[in-house]
Amino acid sequence: MAVMLALGLWGLDRGTMWRDESATYQMARRTLPQIRDALGTVDAVHGLYYLLMHPLLALHPSEVTMRLPSVLAAVAATALVAALGCRLARPRVGLWAGLLYAATPVVTHYAQEGRSYALVTAGAAWATYLLVGAAGLAVGAATGGAAGGVRADRSAPGPRATPADRPAPGPRATPADRSAPGQAATPGAGAVSRAAGPAGAAGAAGGPARSAAPDRAAGEAGRAASDARVRSAVLVRGGVPRVARAASAPGPERAASGAGWRWAAYGGVVAVTALLHVFAVLMLAAHALTLLVSRAPRRVWWGWGSASAGAVCAVLPLAALARRQSAQIAWIRHPTPGRLWAVVEDFAGPSALVLALNLLLIAVAVVRPRWRSLTAVALPLFCVPPVLLFALAFHRPCFHERYLLFALAGIPLLAAAGVDRLAGVGMDGLARVVARCRGVAGVERSARVVAGRRAGVGVDRWAGVVSDGLVGVVAGWLARVVARCRAAVEADRLAGVVTDRGRAMLAGRRAMLARRRAVVGGRRAVVAAAGVLAVGCGFVWQLPLHQREREPLSRQDDLAALAAAVGRLTRSGEPVLYDPPKERRIAIAYPRPLAGLRDIALGTPGPASGTLYGVDVGPAELLRRLGGARSAWVIAADEPETRRVKTTVLTGRFRLAYSLCLPGIRLEHYVRAGPAG
Repeated sequence: MAVMLALGLWGLDRGTMWRDESATYQMARRTLPQIRDALGTVDAVHGLYYLLMHPLLALHPSEVTMRLPSVLAAVAATALVAALGCRLARPRVGLWAGLLYAATPVVTHYAQEGRSYALVTAGAAWATYLLVGAAGLAVGAATGGAAGGVRADRSAPGPRATPADRPAPGPRATPADRSAPGQAATPGAGAVSRAAGPAGAAGAAGGPARSAAPDRAAGEAGRAASDARVRSAVLVRGGVPRVARAASAPGPERAASGAGWRWAAYGGVVAVTALLHVFAVLMLAAHALTLLVSRAPRRVWWGWGSASAGAVCAVLPLAALARRQSAQIAWIRHPTPGRLWAVVEDFAGPSALVLALNLLLIAVAVVRPRWRSLTAVALPLFCVPPVLLFALAFHRPCFHERYLLFALAGIPLLAAAGVDRLAGVGMDGLARVVARCRGVAGVERSARVVAGRRAGVGVDRWAGVVSDGLVGVVAGWLARVVARCRAAVEADRLAGVVTDRGRAMLAGRRAMLARRRAVVGGRRAVVAAAGVLAVGCGFVWQLPLHQREREPLSRQDDLAALAAAVGRLTRSGEPVLYDPPKERRIAIAYPRPLAGLRDIALGTPGPASGTLYGVDVGPAELLRRLGGARSAWVIAADEPETRRVKTTVLTGRFRLAYSLCLPGIRLEHYVRAGPAG
């Protein structure tokens, strides 16, 4: 987020607006009734955006103020892309995806533009994030969604936990009414002998002489040790057993009731995003493909279908109105495959090296996915909206990259997943090498241990033969007396001994897990830092492109420079004609340099007529107003297909003195051919 905020604020004040920003600037500064009247004839698809900008520009009308919401929306989109990476994969994937998104030049281009496209992108990313939560697509989801959750009874790495009533390896347990010396008398004692080792066995060897109080103490201590043993076997991160987590996890009924508000929030966000720009509704097709690939259950489809139907119903009136105003985008041509590839280049590049690396990483993430949920979400988001809009453009030309900016979020997610896949392959190879080295050392150590145990068994057998031969009955009697005394003493201390040993085992287990986590965490930190460094190198490689995006010529035109040039060439009081009326945007955006010129063709200004640029008078009225003028200036669009009505009126009565080509316009000076009449 900080990186995107810094990039968004860097060079935010370019000192000029371009034509689309001038439309935002003038529409948002009108009164609410004037905005309502204008939306009935033009720019209905941007109506909600103009309403959001109205109070902001009323506080402080400036170019920087107009662009700040786009910067903040880009920051929010970056955070949501990172959050998607964390939920669908792991934190380092989210970190890389967020940085890749922020470092893309086309993202900073629209982050510094006073239009709605950055807000639409943030809304689409938010809707996708809500979809992941509502459908249960996140890694480790416990609600039983499309992606499998973590099993509640799955134990952490370590010794497997055994039931408390399961006898430990060693002497076979006998029923409670049998009291053979050296054998476990009760299940509790068996558990004690399993937990406490030799001490437990010694405590159990009392026979008939053992009292009831030591029995109860031994049983309680055995159960405590067994519980400690089970807890130590299922420890997970944070010291909370998985069994406890499973017990506190919401059941199917609670999860189903909680999913309702998630789907309602999803539908609301989709509706608002599509009201900001109607083409954002194409993300519903991408989300549908995500659910299809993820094999979502019926209840998920039901929730998504209800939310999507509500959002589509909210957008239908706007879509019908926008269809009637489709002449605004008549300048867009029928698409070609080259236009589709140009969108891929802008979103995944645009430099050749970065484009090749991104496409390679995307291929790795798709062909060998490590995080299938991430691929199921990101790939449709990147592919489906462009393909649908490309197909729609054959019927009515409407294909442009800015209408598809919300689909860009899928590219950094897939690229980050590809990097994680390659990093995982490298780490697995290193782990196999280390395991082989440790295996050789382990075999040698095991051989030495086995040899020592065999030697110890031989010594014990020899000592037993000597004892039976020399001491006989007296030695056996003394051994039984000593065993009974030791049992009486150990029975009183058994609970404390077992508890201490259980705590020691638990502490040892925790220390071992902590050491393992530290080692794994260190390796992961190194891999994450290497990925951040790679993204930084890519940003430096494309730094000239970022610098170019902050120049005035990075947009289609420079209205401030045009207004200054016209102001220098004209004199106060001279008539000026804007042909067609949309070129009046120069004077609307920067009125000071052109304040002395007379707009003699204007009949009704834009705010009063409910249009962007006003309504001109007819040819007869225009000739009447030009009756006493000896010269006139024409600011014409530099577009060959534009029909120049006002220039036709001047023909015959005025002649062209000279013409000057400026970026996007032609400035022409006409003088009267005969005496003024």
